[in-house]
Parts: sequence; structure tokens; C-alpha cells
Amino acid sequence: MFEFIMQFIASSLTEGSIYGLIALGLVIILRSTDVLFFAQGTLSMVGGVMMYALFAQYNLPLYLSIPLSLLACIVVSLVSLKAVVLPLLARGANAINTSMATLGVYFFFEMIAMMIFGKDPLAVPSFSGDEAVTIFRANLVPQHFWILGFTAAALLLTLLFFKGTKMGKAMTGLGDNPILAKASGLRVSLLFMVAFIYGALVAGISGVIVAPTSYTGYNVGMRLTFKGFISATVGGITNPLGALLGGLIVGFFESFTAGFISSRFKDLITFVLLLVVLRLRPQGLLGGGGR
Repeated sequence: MFEFIMQFIASSLTEGSIYGLIALGLVIILRSTDVLFFAQGTLSMVGGVMMYALFAQYNLPLYLSIPLSLLACIVVSLVSLKAVVLPLLARGANAINTSMATLGVYFFFEMIAMMIFGKDPLAVPSFSGDEAVTIFRANLVPQHFWILGFTAAALLLTLLFFKGTKMGKAMTGLGDNPILAKASGLRVSLLFMVAFIYGALVAGISGVIVAPTSYTGYNVGMRLTFKGFISATVGGITNPLGALLGGLIVGFFESFTAGFISSRFKDLITFVLLLVVLRLRPQGLLGGGGR
């Protein structure tokens, strides 16, 4: 039984890390632009399918495949910003309407991915082989260490950027007070671009590192957006650390539900968790501290 429990804890850490990265991007874009970018999971999908094309099909080395995949995510993110978000905000659309419009970004790039890569699931080879390593009686494949390492690095760099740089501090208050952000000497459009580039990087990283542990494909984006949004809400929709915590909590509940009850109840448990947290603490577990 102990081995069984430890294995599910390991699974929850890796799954929760992916949700946490998606949630992290959602939180940073929301803090900086006041817009919920519902195509965040699509950026993860782009990272995954690009890794399939570059690493699995064309056999490019990792040191080229990963940066090129992330570059594709950045391009998609900036196209979304320039073609959808900024024009709507410039014409006076409120943040809610602009957020809903980003659903169109998801459907558009999902269709493009389906036309290019087809409807079948796509398999990406592991970065460091498949020989399992046993830690505390739990078996972890090397790809799990890639997931945990990239997640920890993303969180550390996020905290350093937003706490220790002028641009990071300006982005923190941009969603609340654009006038104050302008007074800091940085252009609001530049801050928007940085926020969307950041969102693309963390989402792209999640797609890149998770693709070898599960199949990727054109239709994985909405599920990841959904789980990332719930993770961010559970942890605190304006708190980067809360986003990661929420992802780990959602991953924990999903893994143990699948292991001890049934995988068919995973989504139901996620909804119940969300409702319980919102009922007891509407601002999220680490929310309430302001932006």
C-alpha cells in the first residue's frame, strides 16, 4: 500500500506541475492586462505538436527543438495579442468581452493544428530515455525530472522578475492602473507584449515537457486551459505562487481519485474541489493580498 500511495503522490506532482504552469501564465496575463487568455492551453498544444514535428519527425536535437517550439508559441501568442486583444481593447471592449473573444483564438489554432497534424494522437520520444528511477519506492521516469525541474525554474524566475525588476513591478499594477503604469516610463503596449510572451513561454514549456509522458495533439488545449483556470482559481487568481499551489492540489486530487475511485470521476472531483474552495475562501487559498 505504501508503494501505491507514493506512486500516486509522484504522479500528482508531475500532473500538477503541468496544470500549475498553465495557471501561472493565466495569472500573469490577467495581472498585467486584466484579460483572461482562454487560449493559454492552446499555446501548450502548440509546444507539444512542434516538439513532435521537430524532435520526433525531423530528429532535431533537443537544444534546437525546445527553443524553436517555444518560439512558435511566442509567435502564436503575439499574433493573438495583436489581432484580437489589443484591437478590442482599443475600441473600448471591456475585459470580460475581450476574454471571451480569446476563445476564438483557441478554435482557430486548433483547426490549423488539426489540418497540419491530423486527428490522431502524436507520440514524442522521452528526452532522457525511459529507464525508471526508484525514489521512496515510487518509480519515476527521467521525463518526470524534466517536468519538475522546468516547473521549479519557471516559478523562481517569475518571482525574481516580478519582485526585482522595474518592468515586472510595472506589469504587476498594470491591470489595476494603466495610468500609473504609463507614469513608470514603460509603454503599456510593451508591457502587454511581455505578459503574452511570458504566458507563451510557460505554456509552451508545459507542452514541450509533458508531450513525452502522454500523447499530444490538436485537441489537448481546452482541457489544459480548463484545468489551469481551476488551478489558478483554487490557488488565488492574482497570485503566481498560488497558481502553482493550485495546480499541485488539483493534480493531487485527480491522481488519488483515479487511483482509489475511478478515472471517470477525475473531472467531477476537480469541480467539487473548486466549489469547496470558493465557498470557504472565494479569493483562493493564497489570494486576498492584492495584485
